[in-house]
Parts: sequence; C-alpha cells; structure tokens
Amino acid sequence: MTTSDAGAAAEALGGLVRRAQVQAPEAGGFELTMNWTMAGPLSIFQARVSASSYLRIGIDPPENLGLAQVTRGRLVVESGRHRFQVTTLPRLLPEGRFVSTMEGADLTMLTLEAAWTQDFAAELLQREDFRLRFREITPRNEDAARYWTDTVNHLRQDVLGSDEAMRFPLIRDEALRRAATALLWSFPGTFHDYDPPGEGDTVLPGPVHRAVVFIDEHLAQPLGLAEIAAAARLSPSQLVIAFRQHLGTTPGAYLRVTRLDAAHQDLLAADPTQGVTVAAIAHRWGFTDLPRFTTEYRHHYGCSPTSTLTS
Repeated sequence: MTTSDAGAAAEALGGLVRRAQVQAPEAGGFELTMNWTMAGPLSIFQARVSASSYLRIGIDPPENLGLAQVTRGRLVVESGRHRFQVTTLPRLLPEGRFVSTMEGADLTMLTLEAAWTQDFAAELLQREDFRLRFREITPRNEDAARYWTDTVNHLRQDVLGSDEAMRFPLIRDEALRRAATALLWSFPGTFHDYDPPGEGDTVLPGPVHRAVVFIDEHLAQPLGLAEIAAAARLSPSQLVIAFRQHLGTTPGAYLRVTRLDAAHQDLLAADPTQGVTVAAIAHRWGFTDLPRFTTEYRHHYGCSPTSTLTS
C-alpha cells in the first residue's frame, strides 16, 4: 500500500496494529509505503515514510514480541520514562504501551506471538517450568546482530515474500521456527540460563513433553488418558498418535513402564529385614495383579522382583 492521505494511512495501520492510534501530517509532502506478510504467529512489516514527513503511532500493550530496525531516517520509541532510538541495530520493542515516531524512515519490523515463542523455547530446552524473559533490548554481540538481520532478510525476501514457498505448510512452520530460534539465540534472556538438551538426547515436541512431565510428576496418583491429554493440550486420540510417532508407544504403556521403573528403584532401595515386601511396593505403584507384575518385571529386568529386593 502507498498513500499520501494521512487519514487512509491511519485507517490502514489501525486495522493492522492492535488498537493503534495514529498521527500523521495532513499536508506537506506526506507519503507512506507499507507492505506486510503474516504466517500464523509470525509477521514481517515494512514501512517507508517520505523524507520530509513523520508518522506517530501509539500502541496498546501488544500480545506479540516485536523487533525493529531502520536503514534510513529515525525511529524514536517512548515507553513511560524510557525513550530510545532504533537504528540499524535491531531492538526489541517494549512489552507495555509505547509510542513510536518515524521520521523519514525505512522500517522493518518482525513480530512473533509471545505465547507461541514461550512454548517453543520451553520445548527446545525440554523444561515445562521455563519462563522466557529478555534482559536487554539489543543483541548479545555483533555476530548475533548480523545473524538476526540476515535471518529476517532471508525470511522476508525468500520465504514470506514467495507465494510459491508459502503454499506449503512445512515451509511456513520452518520459517516460524527459524525466526523464533534466531530471536532466542540473538538476544540476552533467560533462554541462555539453561543448557539445551545434549546431542544424544531426544527432543520431544511440546505436547508430548508436557504429557511426559505430567506423568512423571503424578506417577503415584490415579491417571487416565483423559487427564494426560488435558495436560498435553491435545485430544486423547491426538495424544495417542503423537506418542506412537515420537516415542513408539502409547500413553498407557509409557505410564505402566514408568511405574514399573519406580517399583524397581524402590525394590533396590528397600531393606527386606524391615518388613518391606514385593506386594507392598507393587501396590504402591498401582500393580494389583502380583503374578502379572512379576512377569512384566522379569521381562524388563531379567530377574524376579523378589531377587532384586533380597540382593
């Protein structure tokens, strides 16, 4: 879109940015050129304001993480008592209400849905309790700034800007993950407080990881497929499919094997001279059929539960 009508510019931006309030000169050579592309939680917005003009936008607290940089002119951001200028160095935009003023500027802004990025970071780290926070609004170093800029340019030109590429769901998903990975790596924050899973570790998708954590944390409590699926934020049938795809088993089978392992650990640690029995440990972990428990135990560990207890 290109317009020299300040009213039209305000209307267009008001429909694009959540509850935006726009000010622009009504005369004096004003011209605004905009283009934007959205792919689910990811969007890239570009704007150019003519050299002799300005555009002032007030934005309510956004639901997205926004990152901006300019290649010409000035972009000044004001949030409360804080005021900073965006340059060619990419910067994170405030999470609260802010006002930005473009003065003869060329702007590129990438946004990612904050909730999606939070879940993606937790999935990468395999930490359900992870909470994403950024400590600085600028990249960690020059390499990080260059990597971020190169990533945005590639996504803008070769992926989101290609109608052919955007036809494919896998390409859109990869673009989203690439943008989020670049953001998490490039900017200082809590993501860098943890080591990612090792090379040999299995990285599970978010829903399966949530289900596994839920099972591990509630192992001694009555659990059914419905409760596990709710914790994973999937339907029961979707959860079964996801477990088969990524773990090669079902949620029920995973639960039973995990409880069997808990019983094994208790048998190793127990002292039979204190009256501890195989039956008591089996019942603690939900195994009411003692002969079946013994058979499954022998299959997994190559010995009987009684021999483990007394060894």
